[in-house]
Amino acid sequence: MTQSNKFIIAKYIDDNKADIIQKCNEGMPVYDIAELYGVANSTIYLRLVKWGVRINKYRGARGRRLGKPVKFKRKFSPEFLAHQAEITRLNEGKIKYIEFERTTEDQRLIRNIIQHPIIG
Repeated sequence: MTQSNKFIIAKYIDDNKADIIQKCNEGMPVYDIAELYGVANSTIYLRLVKWGVRINKYRGARGRRLGKPVKFKRKFSPEFLAHQAEITRLNEGKIKYIEFERTTEDQRLIRNIIQHPIIG
């Protein structure tokens, strides 16, 4: 992108400042606003910060916890789910879980190894 294109985009965004701020205050996500104006997300985000608009950054998992509707839900094919279940079943038969008991002697040994590495 040339320098003149950057100025054209900046002027275009500045000309639509009131609309962009209004959409942001109505709760429209930054990426939707950027898509609407055909620019990068960072362009809109940086302009909003420059204009002093407060942006709600927590729209993902936090919004779902608050009971807001999820925009889309990922769907997997039945073949993929069956394949995934088969792999899980095979791995559970092979993997053994081992519990280690930590002692002060172990911690001392590890600390000494880290502090005095063997150079060979």
